[in-house]
Amino acid sequence: MITIITDPLPVGNLFISEWAKKCGRIARDIFKPPKYNYGRFRGHYAVTRSLIEGLRKLDLPHNYNPIRISDMADTVVVLAGVGALRQAIEFKRKGYYNKLFAGPNIMNFSSDYNFMLASPEVNAVITPSQHVVDHYVEDSPSLSGRCFAWPAGVDVDFWAPIPNANRKTILFYEKHKQGDVDILTPYVRYILQKGYEVEIIRYGFFKQRDFLLSLQRAQLMIGFPLNGAESQGIAWAESWSMDVPTMIWRNEINTFLGRTYRCSTAPYLNDQTGLFFDSIEDFKYKFALWENKKVQFTPRNWTLLNMSDEVCARQLYQKITQC
Repeated sequence: MITIITDPLPVGNLFISEWAKKCGRIARDIFKPPKYNYGRFRGHYAVTRSLIEGLRKLDLPHNYNPIRISDMADTVVVLAGVGALRQAIEFKRKGYYNKLFAGPNIMNFSSDYNFMLASPEVNAVITPSQHVVDHYVEDSPSLSGRCFAWPAGVDVDFWAPIPNANRKTILFYEKHKQGDVDILTPYVRYILQKGYEVEIIRYGFFKQRDFLLSLQRAQLMIGFPLNGAESQGIAWAESWSMDVPTMIWRNEINTFLGRTYRCSTAPYLNDQTGLFFDSIEDFKYKFALWENKKVQFTPRNWTLLNMSDEVCARQLYQKITQC
């Protein structure tokens, strides 16, 4: 059995504060539910949901955010929350369990919070992709050999294409900073000149079902990632699950919070799911390959085999139970 944590347990000096937070969230969800995230999952909603739902579908023994120390399994995974990790480290020091894993949604850099992720109590650190592993280990060399990449999955039953759907649009997914829309203009103009219908959606301004409906209409999705990098690219996987290939603007060097590091805008993009492009001229060439069927994609088949909730949950479960 494993325990998944995204919030500190309401025990000790956190008893009052954590129970107050839990009660506050219940009241919020009743009277003013979150606009874009749904359900009981904390931390990064899509990551937590995928792991918990994947474990449930596989009937693998687990519990999520228990409220008593006695309910903790011998293997604990802190998916999110600096406070949750700080408490988990202290609990392991006291011998409440033997294995502690941390990530993938706790810190931007492994050096944050006085190198907490590199604490000797942490058996291994989980990251969303290999490029995050690389800069975590660069910051904290002690993580070499105890840091691995794991992608969250998607619900392939929800993100499922409609048979014989009338797909007419080219969908632009814009994840740049709010107001930074000039980057899209030459690409949109080119697609319109080619005679295609265009739809644009912007990160943070749509609900999950809106994205689903947009993908049902789309032949192809073109993505421009937020701040020039993606730790995993879950939206790309949702598109692939809908059998919509993606063309993603490529960037391999990024600066974030004053740090420059190697990155990717689509760590799991491959020849079955789509293509990268570097510029408007490169985009025209890649678009022509797709348009003239010079390249063939099978994004849903790849997702079913590699990135469903069940596949990814089993991968993590096996990894941490074998460590």
